[in-house]
Amino acid sequence: MSSSKTPSSTLSAPALKPLKLNSSGLGQSTKPSSPKLSTPKLSFSLGGDSQNIAKSDTTKTFAKTLFAKPTLAALSLGESTANAIKKPAPWSPSTTALILVKREVETHDSMSFTFAAANETLFDFKPGQFVTLAVKIDNKTHYRAYSISSVPQQKQLRLTIKRVPDGLVSNWLADNLNIGDSLSALNIAGQFNSSDCKHKPKLLLISAGCGITPVMSIAKTLLAHNSDADIEFLHCARDKDNVIFHDEMKTLLAQHRNFNVQLLLEKSEGFASFSADENTGSSALSHQTGMVSSEIIKQLYPDLKERTIFLCGPVGFMKAVENIAQESDFDMANFFQESFTPAANNEQQDQISSDASTASVMLHVPDFSVEKEVVQGSSLLEVLENNGVPIIGACRAGVCGSCKCKVTKGSVKSTSTETLTAEEIAQGFVLACSSTVEEDVAVALS
Repeated sequence: MSSSKTPSSTLSAPALKPLKLNSSGLGQSTKPSSPKLSTPKLSFSLGGDSQNIAKSDTTKTFAKTLFAKPTLAALSLGESTANAIKKPAPWSPSTTALILVKREVETHDSMSFTFAAANETLFDFKPGQFVTLAVKIDNKTHYRAYSISSVPQQKQLRLTIKRVPDGLVSNWLADNLNIGDSLSALNIAGQFNSSDCKHKPKLLLISAGCGITPVMSIAKTLLAHNSDADIEFLHCARDKDNVIFHDEMKTLLAQHRNFNVQLLLEKSEGFASFSADENTGSSALSHQTGMVSSEIIKQLYPDLKERTIFLCGPVGFMKAVENIAQESDFDMANFFQESFTPAANNEQQDQISSDASTASVMLHVPDFSVEKEVVQGSSLLEVLENNGVPIIGACRAGVCGSCKCKVTKGSVKSTSTETLTAEEIAQGFVLACSSTVEEDVAVALS
């Protein structure tokens, strides 16, 4: 971690005043009163422009409060320090909105959004997890899950989002979300994380494209809190213009001896001059040209079997890495992967769409008075949404569990049960985004 030296100075001892005694104890009668601090009230409209001046002033005040150094009030003798220093409560998505305080361009098609809670609470999550956002576009609320790229127990939450072809919410956020705007969120969740996934002291973190987002959160948290960790980081990208977190990886590499980065680029022309910094004399990140393969993994990581693998990226990429690990007799109990990526979304939905036929079946949702004829093979999530059922489809890839519902009559065809327990499956619960309607069905949301 970075360090700084404080210039030395000569300090004189403060004068000591005699304490006043009374029947209540030392210092009780002379305890100074502390002024009450009020939390700034925020009222931001999403993407609104009608109150730019007022919003700008409020945002500046909020930012000053957020980034201000904390001060401790003087304690009188006899006052409990436990009462004076209170740990902030964790952020509650159901009660506190997210306020955008920073936008950063990462690459030509990806951007980091840094949020803070209006009540300045801490964000408590497990490194590698995602948050589900509720985004209102054209008077319709859409739910999407995005991996967190920041570290837990901070007053800021960073989401790094990549533009996706025909990606409604991701592209809208990049084009319309401005400093001071607010968003609602549902929860923070995800089984892919370095807290629940037990790992060895030696780790290999592998990512491709925007799959680097949760992996970066894992790396930064381990480096901040686990000095014994031995972390190798392999990131794959198309070329120099598509390396997300390039500068951040260089900073971590310079700060931590137990952290090593290797880039694998499909095209590496111009990367060396792009990555090196003549002003500071830092060299380019270590990189090779090519695609992930068994030969490259063996060459870079001869101690592969001694490590735990955390993997995130496009579906095809992750399957290739999984095959390499299996062919290397790697203990798959130490292999963890996250499939929550745009590639997974597209592949999942394309598969569901291709299975649809021209025959029709009946959909019943008694709780919402829905009785509708739908196309056999249709996505259960889509037919529920299209008929006004308030179901949440956040990741739309069968990994977040937000669209869990119960089939009480008939059956569906499911391609993912990742977040469901064996008991839930036996009771008829399914993930709507990963299920198709094959016959007459009745569905309940609870």
